[in-house]
Amino acid sequence: MDKRRIDELGISYVEKLSLYEEYASRIRNLIQDLIEREGVEFHTIEGWAKTPSELLRSLNTMDEDTSLPVLRGEGAFASLDLVTVRVLLRFPEDVNRVEEVVRAEFDVDESRSVPSSGLEDPFRFGYPAVVYTLALSESRSHLREWEKYQGLNFRLELRTMLQDAWAAIAPKVNLSVGTLSEKKLKRKLVRLAALLEEADEGFLSLRDEARGEAFLVPPTSLAGQTREEPIAVERTFTDEELYQFFRGDPSRLSHWNEVAIEAGFPPFSPDPSYLRESFKHLCQILRAAGIDTISEVRDFLAEVDEDGRGLRQLQAVRSAYGQRESASGGANWRMDPFSAIFLLVLNFRWDVLKDKDLVKLNIKRGSDRISGID
Repeated sequence: MDKRRIDELGISYVEKLSLYEEYASRIRNLIQDLIEREGVEFHTIEGWAKTPSELLRSLNTMDEDTSLPVLRGEGAFASLDLVTVRVLLRFPEDVNRVEEVVRAEFDVDESRSVPSSGLEDPFRFGYPAVVYTLALSESRSHLREWEKYQGLNFRLELRTMLQDAWAAIAPKVNLSVGTLSEKKLKRKLVRLAALLEEADEGFLSLRDEARGEAFLVPPTSLAGQTREEPIAVERTFTDEELYQFFRGDPSRLSHWNEVAIEAGFPPFSPDPSYLRESFKHLCQILRAAGIDTISEVRDFLAEVDEDGRGLRQLQAVRSAYGQRESASGGANWRMDPFSAIFLLVLNFRWDVLKDKDLVKLNIKRGSDRISGID
């Protein structure tokens, strides 16, 4: 490419660098807000603008016959990736969910994007990430706070953590070797990429199995419900204080005992030691779920009792295990009122519990105990 044109582009970019850096920061925050709104968990989100020296290196490596638009406003940089946002996610499923979000919220340049559907070729090399070239949608770019970024593109990279490992390591072993050695090297890289892809899918499968083993049934719906946090700072309850909370109003326990029976669980009369053990498991899951004051316990019970949500959730749990019972000759359900509340916390607060070690916290033991698994 003509050196004079490269220098002109470099100077023009330096003059506009602050705009692109500001755009990178705004877009990064917008992407994070959109992802969090959908409830997608991520590892990290980064956003940056290319430095002038990086731009010059890119221009110098272009072919001599590469054609760029005439220098006029932002159009001079329309075909260059000057702003990048990289999102590291935990599972391939999360990549697909974020794709749906960005396609709905931005204008997509399909010719410069590689969606997940474009990575299905069984003969592709490596374990590449999903990449999109995006711009603000027309409706957003006309908003006052976004109008100065109208017409600016950005590159969005969606990677799992293992894809990011591939991207960081693979180039380091792309050595200049003889033809025979190059073929062997490429074959090894393909095998390693396949292992990483299998690992990504394997972790996703393990997560789904862990959810099932933890006795989880998707909540009937507390989505969109906003809990009001207590204004005053309240001390975390002790086991004895929580026990006195239930003893102070015996109707709470009798109510949830009746709800469990209405949901289809067989009546069960536990002895005092068994009931105390159930209470211990309830204390453990409440704290793990971040419900650790008496006010929060009271609010949670009121929340799940509203409009019969708790009843529907216990019915869903009972129904989900119906087929398993038929195959095994029936589950030995031992449902006392503390256990009923335990299951409601497990299901309605799964977004808090899902990334915790349920075995170490003794929560898995608590759920097994309810269904009669010793």
